[in-house]
Amino acid sequence: MKIGLLGDTHIPESGPLLPARIADLFQGLDIILHVGDICQLSVLEELQETYTLTFAVWGESDSSEIRHYLEEKRVVRFGRRRVGMIHGHQYGGTLSALWSRLRRLLTGGAASDALADYLLEQFADEDVHAIVFGHTHQPLVKMYKGVLLFNPGAALPGGDAGSSVGILDVTGRSIAGKIVPL
Repeated sequence: MKIGLLGDTHIPESGPLLPARIADLFQGLDIILHVGDICQLSVLEELQETYTLTFAVWGESDSSEIRHYLEEKRVVRFGRRRVGMIHGHQYGGTLSALWSRLRRLLTGGAASDALADYLLEQFADEDVHAIVFGHTHQPLVKMYKGVLLFNPGAALPGGDAGSSVGILDVTGRSIAGKIVPL
């Protein structure tokens, strides 16, 4: 099963539309996951109507209209694999502080464990195989304590890392992810 993953679209703040390259990347996918900061309900409608079934969670920039339809966190099941979804703003701190923790996580620093442990805590009773999240606008694919932590980055430009989305490949035995720059 191929799953498209995006977050932090911030439409219309960061741009009026999703990047055109998403049309090529998301064509033929089985499911799409959006990890929050959607900002305009039409984004979810476009993903659902143009590509495929779409699941999402809300982020701190999302309006009450969007929050009415979505959960703050959720677990989706794909066969025997369970994926936790959360935006990540709940951890607290500024984006730069979160990015600093995320950078340490990428390089294996002990101080970075706090962010990763926080994500695992959010789904401690859910037996998840992966946690997908956003908020930092920085892509991340890392195994941590047997769970894949996956942040697709921001779908629209606006940060140091540019824009990116992710693709998850889910089988009965594994979940693997890759970041795709836009």
